[in-house]
Amino acid sequence: MLTDLYSQRALVWAFANRDFATRYRSSVLGWAWSLIQPLATLVVFAAVFSLVFRIKAPPLGNGEGSSYAAFLFTGLVTWNLFSSLLNLSMSQLKSNGELLKKVQFPAWTVILGASLVQLVQVLLELLVLVVMFLWLRNIGWTWILAVPILLGTMLFAQGVGLVLSIVNARFGDVMYIVAVVLGALYFLTPVLYPISMVDAQNEWLSLIIKLNPMSWYVQSMHDVMYSLVAPPALVIIGLLVGGFLTFWAGLAIFNRWSEDIGELL
Repeated sequence: MLTDLYSQRALVWAFANRDFATRYRSSVLGWAWSLIQPLATLVVFAAVFSLVFRIKAPPLGNGEGSSYAAFLFTGLVTWNLFSSLLNLSMSQLKSNGELLKKVQFPAWTVILGASLVQLVQVLLELLVLVVMFLWLRNIGWTWILAVPILLGTMLFAQGVGLVLSIVNARFGDVMYIVAVVLGALYFLTPVLYPISMVDAQNEWLSLIIKLNPMSWYVQSMHDVMYSLVAPPALVIIGLLVGGFLTFWAGLAIFNRWSEDIGELL
């Protein structure tokens, strides 16, 4: 499969260039929307959960107070990477159905090409997060560990997305079910709140949250970017290896089930 990935790199890049050119083609603000949308979510959620529900963020790693907005945005960057790749993957086969019926090529190249474009938005969000922490003077060497964490998140999301894309091509209701599941999973992932707050109130709920794989990715990002604490090496390795194995399994399942993709679409 690694050989196939490498041999089809030009085709993946061609689909990425196509999606990059057309994503915001009819929009006046263009790629600015890739920042406006997450920032608007940040402002609304920060206001509601810090002022209404009065959730307090943990202390910053530099010891100079706390910032709920920075804590929330750290989790949002990680969660948005996961959820956006999942949703994007599910829509690509049907949106490229006519092309897949006429021309024979690996269907996963369409999905990976679109995902590359989505990563541009994630990088822009990450840049805003870095600027936010620079302004708060919350800087540390642990930032380096964000790279394997986000890479593991990307591989994990893409692996799951590949499986869901082919299942959605066979059963159109899947994307609506996934939307409901993602809505519930969002609140079972420590994006809006520190995991310590749940530990102190409900052991069973805390256990459920810790069994959620995305909780590990989000919590690790909070550790390295917000708290400036390095998670154990085994955790970082586990997140990266787990993401790779999920991607590998997802691609294998996709290849096995997509042999008649033209007929399905």
